[in-house]
Amino acid sequence: MLRERGLQPGNRILDYGCGTGVFLEFLREKGYRNAFGYDAFVSKYSDPRVLQGRYDVVVSYDVIEHVDDPAQLMRAFTGLLRKGGLLAIETPNADQISLKRNQPAEIELSQPYHRHILSERVLVELAKDHGFDVEHIYRRFYFDSLYPAVNTRFMWAYILSSGGMIDVAVEPPQVGRVLRSPRLLFYAFFGYFFPPRGNMLASFRYNRPAGQNEAGS
Repeated sequence: MLRERGLQPGNRILDYGCGTGVFLEFLREKGYRNAFGYDAFVSKYSDPRVLQGRYDVVVSYDVIEHVDDPAQLMRAFTGLLRKGGLLAIETPNADQISLKRNQPAEIELSQPYHRHILSERVLVELAKDHGFDVEHIYRRFYFDSLYPAVNTRFMWAYILSSGGMIDVAVEPPQVGRVLRSPRLLFYAFFGYFFPPRGNMLASFRYNRPAGQNEAGS
């Protein structure tokens, strides 16, 4: 999606809330040398000086739902982007989360860690209020791909089959468990075509109000 929206190898890119930097490593391997990361909870990426520059692209995956004030975070993004810059936000989609009784608990709720679950309308309005134009809404999880076992449907089925503890997603894979389960094998190869509802990836273009300073660009 980022390349479709105009991402170029020479662009300055910031992964805001980068965790351990997996996406940064991927970008650099693909030739994006000006990729930077910030995460207040990971010492390697907690240097606030990274937030003093301007970027062509800011990505923020699984962050906005954790903060106390989503509007404050959006204001922070306006201070990080150059005029015409691209912002990509991935977050749970409240429109697709069920709160009906007798239904399995929605994983995207992830209480108490998710403080705000935004609907698509609220996210779009929040972005527009801060000078962004909507470019595209991708209504599925960014993790999905056609590579075997690299899709959201398989990931959650595997986690639930392992007791429901999300930690198993980052532990060495239990290959035997997958091979013994026709359901997991099916989702490993075809899960991309059966995406679970509940996430959205939105891209916005920042059009700074006329006369606003671009210090640090």
